[in-house]
Amino acid sequence: MPTLTTQPTIVATSLLPQNLINQKIKIIRPWWTTKNLLIIRSQLPGDGYTGYSFVAAEAVKSAAITAGWTVTDLQKNDTNRVNVNNTINNGAFDLILHYDHGSDYAMYGQDNNQIEAIIDNNDVALLKGKAASTVSCDTAVGLGPLAITTGARAYLGYSDLNWVYYAWTSQFAAAANAANLALIQGQTFQQAYNAALPVFNQNYQYILAQGDSVAAAALLHNRNCFTLLGDPNAVAYGKHSIFTTIQLVQNP
Repeated sequence: MPTLTTQPTIVATSLLPQNLINQKIKIIRPWWTTKNLLIIRSQLPGDGYTGYSFVAAEAVKSAAITAGWTVTDLQKNDTNRVNVNNTINNGAFDLILHYDHGSDYAMYGQDNNQIEAIIDNNDVALLKGKAASTVSCDTAVGLGPLAITTGARAYLGYSDLNWVYYAWTSQFAAAANAANLALIQGQTFQQAYNAALPVFNQNYQYILAQGDSVAAAALLHNRNCFTLLGDPNAVAYGKHSIFTTIQLVQNP
């Protein structure tokens, strides 16, 4: 349910007594918040990365439900382009989380068990007015900046390949999820980005201490490519203005 954060007082100016016409007027702008989340996560047959990312998204979904978000979870072949477009166009989502493959100018999903671009430079306007975060390769290179230019509020993504080593999926998932979990809890995009960095570092140190320097380096690479775009003070939940009212304030 939306939360009304200011109780408005409505005054019809045409009905004001003549002696109040010149009084100082204070403008009140009530607003209300919404917490509507869309998760997009494919699981391509035989594809290790989406097998990993599909499971990683489940932890964020559970946390979002606990935090009072209304969650729409598109999975597997429901992540096809037509369905994603229709779902976003017919919904009122504040935050879109994408766990899948990516490229410079596209987020991917799947259709009939085949990989398919679902949000790209042709329909990036789907993100207008929304906050977005993607655990995928490359989208912070082109799609993310384009999304911000088109009106997305803020965007988290990666500016290069987003690696996973399957011996360490728990550690890679913890690092990838850290910012999204912070967003779910109401932190700003800058705070969420900042919260993720030590989680990357801790898991890098853990993997390195276990003797797997190659996997550790891959996780460090992910950290270095993690990118925040748009308004750093934006939050994931929606903040909506309903109307403007006036309240009379006596002159001192």
